[in-house]
Amino acid sequence: MKVGFVLPALQKPSGWRSYALGLIGELLDKVEGVLFVPQEEAAAAQQEFPHLGVVPIAATQNASLQSPSGALRLWQTWRSIRSLKVSLDLVHSLEAYPTGLVGHWLAKQCHCPHILTAHGTYGVIWITSFFDRILYRRVLASAARLCPVSQATARRIEQTFGQALKHVPIDVILNGNAYYQRVPDEIAQTRRLPSRPTLLSVGEVKPRKGYHISLQVFERLQKELPEVRYDIVGNCPDNAYTHRLRESIRQKGLAGVRLHGTVSEAELAGFYRQASLFLLTPQEDAGLQKYVFEGFGLVYLEAGAYGLPVIASRCGGVSEAVRHGETGFVFAQDDVDGMAQAALRLLTDEALNRRMGLANRRWAETLTWKRCAEQFWSIYQRCVEGK
Repeated sequence: MKVGFVLPALQKPSGWRSYALGLIGELLDKVEGVLFVPQEEAAAAQQEFPHLGVVPIAATQNASLQSPSGALRLWQTWRSIRSLKVSLDLVHSLEAYPTGLVGHWLAKQCHCPHILTAHGTYGVIWITSFFDRILYRRVLASAARLCPVSQATARRIEQTFGQALKHVPIDVILNGNAYYQRVPDEIAQTRRLPSRPTLLSVGEVKPRKGYHISLQVFERLQKELPEVRYDIVGNCPDNAYTHRLRESIRQKGLAGVRLHGTVSEAELAGFYRQASLFLLTPQEDAGLQKYVFEGFGLVYLEAGAYGLPVIASRCGGVSEAVRHGETGFVFAQDDVDGMAQAALRLLTDEALNRRMGLANRRWAETLTWKRCAEQFWSIYQRCVEGK
């Protein structure tokens, strides 16, 4: 079976990159793959998948009808696809839109089924753009299958675009991960609480990740454990949100907070090994921001690979990545007191910390890319056979 994979991004570390590398890597013993990527991603795609065909096109992501430049890139993409001489049995778009729009055009060109994966925000945000939502509805309505990465993402898409999906089967396939393969089990098994209690967050500094909430959690903890420390690792843009966080840290005297920015893989591993627990509290707000949410939360499984328990907020698919009361604790998005009390328990009760951390490791070991690929392979076969 020859499958065209339409990728949103591959160069920089992201959930999209992890998804593409993990899923496609496991599928290659079952299918012949061809990658369709933006021109600027072609070299990275060839490096990661040297034995696959790579077709550069104008855009698969960061393009929208909301701007003239985005509309131009989509038009250029449509024209390039119309001129392609390629035969495919199936097209799989690894994001809903605009990646899915490109996959839709490609499937039409090749007269084959089209499958969509949807990751949280980009499965619904297009309702806010008049022209994009028209196109997106057509993409959804003509899909052979919609495969969100969580039940929460599936429900949100159904609530937002239900009419377009009335004839489209929906198969939720939870994310896989490879973290447990890169981190030896011995590290999780032998982990002990560090002498200085340390919280860790990993993820880009932006409102959706909820750092304004996690800082409030830390502020409460610091009153009970003055020696507590909080490491924040991830891209830290020079913008109003980051400035607001830094000012809050300064005004409240949160001396134990350190924003490290982007670090190497070796440095990141060091932060995980030095941490007492993992804290990340994603948020969604009223208004337009209600369409911005976590699709799943792969980073919670990365914490699990190191044997760390987690504290999280109930946002999107987070509750499917974190098992409340087993691998960590999940609270309402604004329940700062609940999060702080749970963090205090995990920082002072080593037996509880260890039990939940090891449960998180075992949970990560069950959510494999092999499992994910086998589920997709079954769907591929049914779609190609017209079932």
